[in-house]
Amino acid sequence: MKLLNDKKQFEKALAIFDQHAYANVRDLQRGKIIHNLIASETKNGIYVSSTLIHMYAQCADIASAQSLFDSTKNKTSSMYRIMMKGNDSFKD
Repeated sequence: MKLLNDKKQFEKALAIFDQHAYANVRDLQRGKIIHNLIASETKNGIYVSSTLIHMYAQCADIASAQSLFDSTKNKTSSMYRIMMKGNDSFKD
């Protein structure tokens, strides 16, 4: 897949991501595809990063959620809550 370079394509991908609420239906494969499409935007987008962290946590992919959380520079309280809830939900 080629990376999305312009803002219009990014907004379209984000709208698809948001409309289908992949985190809610726990569709990890589609969520990862969307993440790959918008990867260049996640470094600066707190909303996008938070949504992706939530999607990974809901899909029980705590390693991916943790990796994205760790790479996020400006963490929000929402991100911390998502990670705490995800870690508590899927303890061995």
